[in-house]
Amino acid sequence: MSTHKQGKGIRGSLKWIQKLINDRPEIINRELARSLRLKASYTIEWVSPRSPDYAEYRDADFLKAIRHQEYVTELKKFWPRNGPQWDALGIISSKTIIIVEAKAHIAEVFTFIEAKDPKSHSKIEAALHRTKTDLGIDSQYPWVAPFYQYANRVAHLHFLQNICGVPTVLCFVHFLGDEDIDGPRRRSEWQNTTRKIHKYLGLAGRQIQKRIIDVFVEVDDLK
Repeated sequence: MSTHKQGKGIRGSLKWIQKLINDRPEIINRELARSLRLKASYTIEWVSPRSPDYAEYRDADFLKAIRHQEYVTELKKFWPRNGPQWDALGIISSKTIIIVEAKAHIAEVFTFIEAKDPKSHSKIEAALHRTKTDLGIDSQYPWVAPFYQYANRVAHLHFLQNICGVPTVLCFVHFLGDEDIDGPRRRSEWQNTTRKIHKYLGLAGRQIQKRIIDVFVEVDDLK
């Protein structure tokens, strides 16, 4: 299933991203406007996760949610089923798409490819290789571990922005001060981690890096 009704989150990034988008969108809107130098008249429509079902989208439903279903066939060629499930999706008035990954604990960034089907595994590796080649990335480190999730998000940014020609930004929302899971309290902790990831993946200094936005949100502002 490409649409996942999450229900109301009770802890961690699931809880906070729902609160941010539904209750305090001005916080993330303000940071995106600053980073992207949006005009004062900008608007951002958040299409997910929306109350009351807090649905998240992937695959064809992800493209339909951002109103680009014309690229469903291309996505199927690029990536197998059960691709990234986006924590939030938005559309800026300028028609730029915002794809969001949210995190409340640094340990969440360490991920590995889990595709069991050999064909799916090969298709993912081909997509990651194409992304690296298209972006001129010569990193010898594998993208299937230990930052696989970050890498596949970048691959989908490349798919939309460069392959399909849809203006897109990949936004990482980093929550600060989640005491329930002993999450980072200072943005420098997230920034240091991100720098290491970018260096490992070979993103540092590449044009695509300008399409990756980091937003830092204090959970106290959402309580």
